[in-house]
Amino acid sequence: MRYFIFLLFLCLFFQESTAGKTAGSLEDSEGLPSTSASIPKPVAKSFPLEEFSQKVRLTAENHDAYAYLLLLEEFRKLDVQEVIWEEAASKQKIEKWPLQSSWKIAVGAQLFLDAAIDLPHQNLLRNGLRPLLSWVSEVGSLEESYAEATSTIHEIIRTHPYIRRRAALYALTAAALLQHPLARLFLTETLRCYDDKPSRFFRKNHYLIKAGISLEEGKESLRCFIDVPGIEGFVDLRNKMDLKDPDKLGEKAQLGLPHYNVLLGDFMDKKTRWNFSCPPEIVDPIIKQYRRAADKGDFEGCFKVSNLMNAASGRRIKSTQPLEKQLQYLFLAAWHGNEEAFPYASVRNILEKKNIPGSKTAIFKAVRSFLTPKHKQQISLKNIKLKQKKVKSFLRTIPEL
Repeated sequence: MRYFIFLLFLCLFFQESTAGKTAGSLEDSEGLPSTSASIPKPVAKSFPLEEFSQKVRLTAENHDAYAYLLLLEEFRKLDVQEVIWEEAASKQKIEKWPLQSSWKIAVGAQLFLDAAIDLPHQNLLRNGLRPLLSWVSEVGSLEESYAEATSTIHEIIRTHPYIRRRAALYALTAAALLQHPLARLFLTETLRCYDDKPSRFFRKNHYLIKAGISLEEGKESLRCFIDVPGIEGFVDLRNKMDLKDPDKLGEKAQLGLPHYNVLLGDFMDKKTRWNFSCPPEIVDPIIKQYRRAADKGDFEGCFKVSNLMNAASGRRIKSTQPLEKQLQYLFLAAWHGNEEAFPYASVRNILEKKNIPGSKTAIFKAVRSFLTPKHKQQISLKNIKLKQKKVKSFLRTIPEL
C-alpha cells in the first residue's frame, strides 16, 4: 500500500513539472527568444576576395601581361552572393558605374584597374580628369570638358612609360570589359600611343566612355574618383627650368613616379660626362636611378640602364652595380613594350619564336582583338592560353633581377 501511494505521488509530481515547462515555453515565446532562435542560422558563404586579389597582385608584380585575361575568365566564373560583393565594395570604397550590372563587376573592374595603374599614377590621372568636374557641377558642357580632359590624359600617358607597359594594357582591357569607363578611357588613350590610325575604333570607345559617365549615377561616381584629397602634388613638371632642377625631379621621384628617376638619371648623365677613367662612384648613382625606374616597369628606364651597363662594362669600369644584367634589362624593355629594344637580334629572335608581338602596331592589334564581341573573345582566349605557356617560357629566360 505504501509503495502504491509513493508511485502515485511520483506520477503527480512529474505531471506538474511537465506542465510548468510547457507554460514557461509559452511565456518565453511572448517575451524572450525561443530555443530555436538560439541556433545560429546558416551564414552566406563569404568570397575569398583576398585569395583572388593575391593572384592579381602576383600577376602585377611579375608583369605577366597575358595572365590577366585568364584571370578575367576565372573571375567571371566565381559564384558568390551579391551581398558579399556589395560589402567588399563598401569596405574598399568602390563606386558602381551605371553600365555595371552588379557589385561583383564593380569590384572586379577596380581590382584590375589597380593592377594596371598604381596609386601614384592614378593620382596623376585624377588630376588630369579635373576638367570634367566643371561638367559634373553643371558649369560647362560634356563635350568641351571631355575634350580637355582626354587631351591632358593622353599627354600624361605619353609622358609616363610605366602606364604604357604591356601588362597595363591587358589589365586595363580586363577592367574595360567589366564596364569601367575610366579604365576604357585610359586604355584608349594608351593605345593611341601605339597606333592612332584606326579612328573608327577610337570613336567607338569614346562613345562607350561618355555613355558610362553621362548618366546621373555616373556623374557621382566620376566625382568620387577624381575629387580625392591630398593629391595636389601629383602633377607633371612642365617648366623647362623645373625639368633641369634635380631637387624637383627628386621630389617627384619620391612620390613613386619612375619617369622622374629616368629624368634625374639623364640629368646626372649629362652633367658628369663620364669617360674611360671614370670612377664607379660617378657612374653607379646614374645606374641606380635608371634601375629604380626599370624595376617598377618603366620600359624607358629598362632600355637606358641596359645601354649604360653595356657602356660601363665595355669601358671596364669597376662598378658595384650588376653590369652582367645588361641583356636582361634589354629583354625587359622589349617585354614592357619599348620598340627601340625590339630590333636587337638577340631579343627579336626570341620574341618572334614565342609569337610575342614586339612592334607598336602588333601590340596594338593584339590588345584590340579582345575588345570585340563575345564570341571572338572566346576564340582569342584559346589562343591566349597557348601564348601564356610561351610567355612563361620567355620570362624564365630573364633571370631574377
